[in-house]
Amino acid sequence: MKPWIVMRSHNDLPLVAHTLAMLARQRLPHELLVMDNASTDGTRAEAAKYTAHIIDIPAGAYVPGRVLNQAMARTDGEFVVFLNSDCTPQHDDWLARLLAGFHNEKTAAVFGRQIPRPDCTPLFAKDTEDTYGDGARQKYWRHCFSMASSALRRTCWLAEPFNERIQYSEDIAWTWRMRQLGWQIAYVPDAIVMHSHNYTLRQWYRRQYGEGKAEALFYDWSAWDASWLRYALLPCAHQVLNDWRFALPRGYLRSAVYAPALRLAQLFGRRHGFRDGRRALTTTTGASHASA
Repeated sequence: MKPWIVMRSHNDLPLVAHTLAMLARQRLPHELLVMDNASTDGTRAEAAKYTAHIIDIPAGAYVPGRVLNQAMARTDGEFVVFLNSDCTPQHDDWLARLLAGFHNEKTAAVFGRQIPRPDCTPLFAKDTEDTYGDGARQKYWRHCFSMASSALRRTCWLAEPFNERIQYSEDIAWTWRMRQLGWQIAYVPDAIVMHSHNYTLRQWYRRQYGEGKAEALFYDWSAWDASWLRYALLPCAHQVLNDWRFALPRGYLRSAVYAPALRLAQLFGRRHGFRDGRRALTTTTGASHASA
């Protein structure tokens, strides 16, 4: 049985054309399902050159967990691969390498390495390399995963579908839950895709807000870990110092000057999202107790 690759897309020309072309070069035969969210730039038409399996998600109807559950329901096989339309595989055995990550029968999901695009600005390129790279830094974090280039075990999904009530970090929530149930999440550093974004400060704030709100809902938090100092201020200061250590020796003076603004947007976005997530969780918990 050929493995399925699920691609989520929305107005990603010309990147989606490169991604689809690289998928067509994969040595391992596969089926492709595209979940297109109302693209208007020709992305859907480009996808139609490679597959007849396209599901149209209407504008305003995209709920990440619901789309992922729908994709899983429309495919078969024990392992299903997910690849964002702007994630371009860097070799013709990306798929085979990614699926080889399931060599342990207790692995629920695998995810591959991402490298920045040539036009990626220095600080975002640094963040990409810090997050992925050889994977050495991941052991210091509570959890790490990215759905952008990944694969899931269907048995695990059948037991625990994706949460359809959250708008961000649905992949982190699902894989974290799998870990609590005793499953492993594996990183495959030799399954490489090119993927990066140059966010504006406003976009960066919004992304961090969404991730902070989601984190508040599915992680357990001690009073110290949830505090302004531990959750926001100390990480911000640490990141600015690391940015300077990265930028100044390389002569990236503009990046060094920009670093405090970028990390403050990250701090306030994540903290405000975390605060609103905690409030929502308290309200939900209170309502549950009241109705009991």
